[in-house]
Amino acid sequence: MTWRGNITPIDRLWGSLPYLLPLVAALPFGFVPSGLFQSLPGLIPIFSPLLRLLPLATGWLGMGLFFALLFFVIRNGRVAHFVRFNTMQALLLNIALFLVQVLMQVFAMLFGSLGLAALVSILATTALLGVIAVTLYAWVQNVRGHYAEVPVLSDAAYAWIRY
Repeated sequence: MTWRGNITPIDRLWGSLPYLLPLVAALPFGFVPSGLFQSLPGLIPIFSPLLRLLPLATGWLGMGLFFALLFFVIRNGRVAHFVRFNTMQALLLNIALFLVQVLMQVFAMLFGSLGLAALVSILATTALLGVIAVTLYAWVQNVRGHYAEVPVLSDAAYAWIRY
């Protein structure tokens, strides 16, 4: 959708940057036992520049960045709607990633002795591939100047960004 006004090249850049937060936060999921990076070690050099950003996306710094984006970008009416929408969608993707991480920890605690490591590995790989797919799709759509319409995330992002 481009009905919210003119989308400048700088808006496209600023709209694409927030997707680095969930992408970098998802990278440790590839290192779980039998994870994506152990199955396909050739992918590690591709993602190694992003691994250097890992301290920015995890821990207290990641939480501070999350809230800074929430309060200073999404709640700021002077920021272009396109940038706020993409930022909100990236933050919702980050929240979904956090929920997957909690679910993996619960599975590990409850079923760790039963040998369900394969379930945790499948969940981690699916989450990582999903975040990579959504991020690449959003970047392509942003370069084109279109809103990245991801079925559940976009509806929730539109609900947050009303004006």
